[in-house]
Amino acid sequence: MEELARNIPNDWKTLGRRWNMTEAELDSIHKEEDQCRERAYKMLLKWKQAEGEAATFTMLYNALCHHLVDRKDLAEKFCRDK
Repeated sequence: MEELARNIPNDWKTLGRRWNMTEAELDSIHKEEDQCRERAYKMLLKWKQAEGEAATFTMLYNALCHHLVDRKDLAEKFCRDK
């Protein structure tokens, strides 16, 4: 997750919204962390903790491929052989 977070510094909020995170949750992460990659990492951790076993590579792949995120390159890199 840390490596993925380094690759989505500008897309982390959009990705979080695909998992129905609230603006309040995203704003809280934004305020807590100074660096974009740390914000992305915290968002990914929050998603994983909230979803538990439902936080699958398929769910991640679909969110990364969503037309608003448009990061199929990362979906292929991080999810294809899992």
